[in-house]
Amino acid sequence: MSSGRLQQQFIRLWQCCDGKSQETTLNELAEMLSCSRRHMRTLLNMMESRGWLTWEAEAGRGKRSRLTFLYTGLALQQQRAEDLLEQDRIDQLVQLVGDKAAVRQMLVSHLGRSFRQGRHILRVLYYRPMKNLLPGSALRRSETHIARQIFSALTRVNEENGELEADIAHHWQQLTPTHWRFFLRPGIHFHHGRELEMADVIASLQRSNALPLYSHIERIESPTAWTLDIHLRQPDRWLPWLLGQVPAMVLPQEWQTMNHFSSMPVGTGPYAVVRNNQNQLKIHAFEDYFGYRALIDEVNVWVLPEISEEPNGGLTLQGNTESEKAVESRLEEGCYYLLFDSRSPLGANDAVRRWLSYLFQPPTCSTMRANTTRATGFPPTACCRAGITPATTPARSRRGWRQSPLPTTAITSNIG
Repeated sequence: MSSGRLQQQFIRLWQCCDGKSQETTLNELAEMLSCSRRHMRTLLNMMESRGWLTWEAEAGRGKRSRLTFLYTGLALQQQRAEDLLEQDRIDQLVQLVGDKAAVRQMLVSHLGRSFRQGRHILRVLYYRPMKNLLPGSALRRSETHIARQIFSALTRVNEENGELEADIAHHWQQLTPTHWRFFLRPGIHFHHGRELEMADVIASLQRSNALPLYSHIERIESPTAWTLDIHLRQPDRWLPWLLGQVPAMVLPQEWQTMNHFSSMPVGTGPYAVVRNNQNQLKIHAFEDYFGYRALIDEVNVWVLPEISEEPNGGLTLQGNTESEKAVESRLEEGCYYLLFDSRSPLGANDAVRRWLSYLFQPPTCSTMRANTTRATGFPPTACCRAGITPATTPARSRRGWRQSPLPTTAITSNIG
């Protein structure tokens, strides 16, 4: 029997006996733990060898044996909780402790960077799981950041200064306005051990070719070993920057045949995914990474939506005029972007774009009278309370919209 299972059995026995030493029988104890008399004797012997209790058996019909607890269930529960925490088994920890406040306190005490058995470990508490890490799919901000640690692309955009850097490709050149050549590093390995091949790079770029931003790629070929030629339908001097984005990152060509690839992806980046479930995301430094090895050996993201505190983000708002000098701070709540597709007739219509920009301002939404609109609306944010409006909707332009906004029927009729 495993040590964890034996600890659970002892805690259960200690709770059934209210932590008090007593005279009892083997049959009574077996009934408490719902096991056989023989198995109960084995459990008592194992617990006694651990120094948790003493069992003084008395032979003979009607005689009762003496059970004495030398260790409290609470102390053992704390020890078991510490073991689970060290093993990153958060789901079992919640089940063991039960008290969410106590679990929160234990987790917070272990957050941050630590050094254990010669390894640097970073623990982070997060409010939701990150089950989809597949490049090219709709990724949120956190997933995008993790994907950059797992995968590599031909180039890399420095997140601090925005400058373009080499990644899988160590050099590139524009031969003609529509012809680019990239020179790739040899000897790069995926996390599952296989060496990167040109077919992997070509298949990944052909996959991203289905996305609108990459649809101008006409042909991809490899004229010589570790040389990649990309032919475009139209000139694009920003192509090296485009190939450094997450949708263009390189996947193994057999990724579709690999189980649970979206949540357990395999790339060539500095970190490899070890575990990814509803309770935890764990990534380890990849020892065979072709670049500088990661300084932190292990990153653990503990997912506890029920007991974690709100994300530690901040937003500071400050106006320009004297009446708006007061600074207001609040937790960052995220945002949505409304983008117009200029290729469609409605998206290219300036009147429609200006009218929708006005309509979706929080002050406008909050003053709408229709019950159906209010039911799906949202209250004014701190921006509105501070008198701040989006930069794309200056106050002098909004006055005209307020007086004569574009009728809704005009848009719905154009949509058809």
